[in-house]
Amino acid sequence: METVIIITIILILISFTISMFGSVVGFGGGIFMVPILITVFHFPLTTAVGSVMISLIPSSLISTYLNRKEGFVDFKMGILLEIPTIFGVVLGTLLLSYISAEHLEILFAILVLFLGISFFLKKGKKDKKGNGGFFYHLNKYKPRYIIKNTKNHVAYRFSVWMVLFFGLLAGTLAGLFGIGGGFLKTPIMLKVFKMPAKIATATALFMIVITSTTETFSHFILGHIQFDKAWPIMLGFAAGALGGQRLNLKMKNKTLEKLIGMGLVLAALVMMSNFIIK
Repeated sequence: METVIIITIILILISFTISMFGSVVGFGGGIFMVPILITVFHFPLTTAVGSVMISLIPSSLISTYLNRKEGFVDFKMGILLEIPTIFGVVLGTLLLSYISAEHLEILFAILVLFLGISFFLKKGKKDKKGNGGFFYHLNKYKPRYIIKNTKNHVAYRFSVWMVLFFGLLAGTLAGLFGIGGGFLKTPIMLKVFKMPAKIATATALFMIVITSTTETFSHFILGHIQFDKAWPIMLGFAAGALGGQRLNLKMKNKTLEKLIGMGLVLAALVMMSNFIIK
């Protein structure tokens, strides 16, 4: 009995830590938690994924509610980016029937690793004409819109074509490699649409509300959710979301971008380790 209590407490603490970090960087934490549940706590894969999916619902709802009060959640961008992501997941899953993702998985992990490292590199100075770079020009293609966040005094532009393309790309990669696409959306919003880090992370967490709810329903129907195993993770994730949001508020955007880069590097290492174990 004492062993069960100790394991439960450890599970809550690990879930809390991962959720806190995931809430700060906008990843949610699923990509880190699932391997731990499988390798350390010996959860079956389906039970691990189901437990994490249902745990992400309260944590992402808490983060979205608190971030909305601060004016950080861009609901318009979140919904527009989430729609093609859903179609992308279906497309990626279908592609598995025709191609083998095993040889591409390590290449994808390397690309994520370099993307994470790019957050630590110094940005080139804009030229005197105000050239904003490659994605800046792509976001000029019509139909395009400018989103003004009056509460935080920022504005950014996006092309609908860019939203559709990168949403579909994130979803396809998620379906193809069997990973959560949440950790890809934060860097997409930062790098492609030039959104401030706090708005990008908050919006990514809002999108996790949608994906985790739909995936939880699927896993529940399939019998992958065992509440006796999931409740410690749910508790840890919910508490971690509260702590992570408070930390996020105290950070500067530049510091937050560095943490996002570190999160991507860690995600790449997790994917590489999974590839080696397979």
